[in-house]
Amino acid sequence: MALHTLRIALLAVCACSAAHAQTTDTIATVNGKAIPRSQLDFIIKEQVRQGRPATPELSRQARDELVSREVLAQEAERKLGKSEALTVRVEFMRQQAMINALREDFFVNTKPSEAEIRKVYDDLANRAGEREYRVRHILVEQEAQARTLIQQLGKGARFEELAKNQSRDRDSAPAGGLLEWTVEGSFGPEFAGLLPTLSRGKVADTPLHTSAGWHVIKLEDVRPAQPPRFDDVKPRILESLIERKWRAYIQDLQARAVVK
Repeated sequence: MALHTLRIALLAVCACSAAHAQTTDTIATVNGKAIPRSQLDFIIKEQVRQGRPATPELSRQARDELVSREVLAQEAERKLGKSEALTVRVEFMRQQAMINALREDFFVNTKPSEAEIRKVYDDLANRAGEREYRVRHILVEQEAQARTLIQQLGKGARFEELAKNQSRDRDSAPAGGLLEWTVEGSFGPEFAGLLPTLSRGKVADTPLHTSAGWHVIKLEDVRPAQPPRFDDVKPRILESLIERKWRAYIQDLQARAVVK
């Protein structure tokens, strides 16, 4: 009798625990398989991180999505569970998820110092140079065509119209060949050598050859370089520093790995 009573008591405790798990740790069951609340929390967290507000509607949609996924996953397991192709795909996806989690953890826990960030900023500012230029150019394939354009400009043709109609640089052509303000350190060596020899409004007498083709160049304006404020670019520098450290971390892991 005492043993029977103990069994009933244990069953009651288990039932209470199961009921508690159903309300706090499980959001639904599909064909007897529980969907843990941690999955719902994960989806909501990801959606909030992408800008969606954490509303009851989001929770409902996330729950519906998890139920739908579980139904389909069970069917895939039933029909394809023994498929080698599926096994390989699942393993690949598992590895990718682990890599993504490792990267996220690395980015969260890597904290470059203020001195490191400042050094990158100073290096970029020094490489940018002392001037920045507002330039127009027309890019063509043949030198003879470039020289013909220079002759047409000398006779009064509008640079903007020639650039729109004949330049192969489809990014700048719609704007009449305008490259807007660019620091001298961002130009290739050919441009960087030519621009200081031009005066404002001057079209270069001869075309400039680069790996992209032949350029007809006009200097619109020049001014002292105006580097961005440190605080404005600090977030981008921080991200690039962490990315650089991540690549070094990968290289170190690969170098230490025992591959046979």
